[in-house]
Amino acid sequence: MKKCYFKFIKLFSLLLIAAVIQSCSKSEKIKLYGVSEDNLPLLNANENCYIMRVGHAQTEDSARHKSLLYFKEKVEKASDGNIKIMVYPNGILGDEAEMTIAVSEGDLEAVRGGDLEFVPKIIQLGLPMIADTLDEVHQLCYSAPVTKMLEIAAVSNLYVLAVGDDGGFRQITNNVRPIVRPEDMKGLKIRAPQIPTTVMFIDELGAEATVIPFTKLYKALKDGVVDGQENPFALIDSSDFYEVQKYCTLINWQFFPELMYVNLSWWKSLPEEYQKILSDCARDMMQENARITEADNEEFIKHIQEGGCQITVLTPEQRAAFKPYAEAVWKKYIDEGYATKNDLNEMLEKIGKKIK
Repeated sequence: MKKCYFKFIKLFSLLLIAAVIQSCSKSEKIKLYGVSEDNLPLLNANENCYIMRVGHAQTEDSARHKSLLYFKEKVEKASDGNIKIMVYPNGILGDEAEMTIAVSEGDLEAVRGGDLEFVPKIIQLGLPMIADTLDEVHQLCYSAPVTKMLEIAAVSNLYVLAVGDDGGFRQITNNVRPIVRPEDMKGLKIRAPQIPTTVMFIDELGAEATVIPFTKLYKALKDGVVDGQENPFALIDSSDFYEVQKYCTLINWQFFPELMYVNLSWWKSLPEEYQKILSDCARDMMQENARITEADNEEFIKHIQEGGCQITVLTPEQRAAFKPYAEAVWKKYIDEGYATKNDLNEMLEKIGKKIK
């Protein structure tokens, strides 16, 4: 089924490609790398012109999509139009796991927000409270240890072009009381994704981490199956969780990494100058994503408050009271063999921090 689906997408892509070919500067042949099995006909265009199709699962209003359009503009300008970026939002090419497999198999050039299972160690970036600002997040994502752990993607014929944060820092909402001190978390039943670092932190604070699929979360909050949940402001707003939650605490306790995969064989086929353009523009794209996220959060916060959900903004001192619980999770993460202390310290050194 997946193969047939992507054959249709290839044909659809050719129609779209035809519309942009005229802007390529010369007319010889276009290279459609990443389309490996159908012997697609070469189209009239500059022989140095490349098509890069990027799929993602979020909407056109998301920071991800807006920053991808920024990436498209920068790449096409820097390459004099010889790299054409085609962005497919809303999961029209499949969900993130399906698109990542398609990139691995050469049916698609790139996916943003792809499946993290191809780089399992990257989840250590999701340890609680290892970063205090999105600038620190960006520095961590491009630290030498993270770059090293990304190399495993090559086993699956993938290359990680960019790393960033997925939607900004995560906040905590609930229906029982404002969360101001760690003690306020005790006894609360909090929905968590099936991610060890998240579950560990919620449990460490004395709450009960309850794994519920995201698609069922709104009803679970409304029916009182769980008292609260944790997500970035963008999801709290877009999923209408503020309608069924009384309190929200701005704690910036965790971020999730977001990867942009490209097909490794396609990547190796590119001239070095084009690889550099894509790498530089992808890094700028993630910075732009963070800028958009912070700007959008101001609107999300306003809308959430207008919806009747009370937002508590922790002072630096109040937030610091949660740090020992986060550090306990770091220790447990090491003790359970997910990473070594040296691994984490080498990464944290980039932002001037250290695990004791």
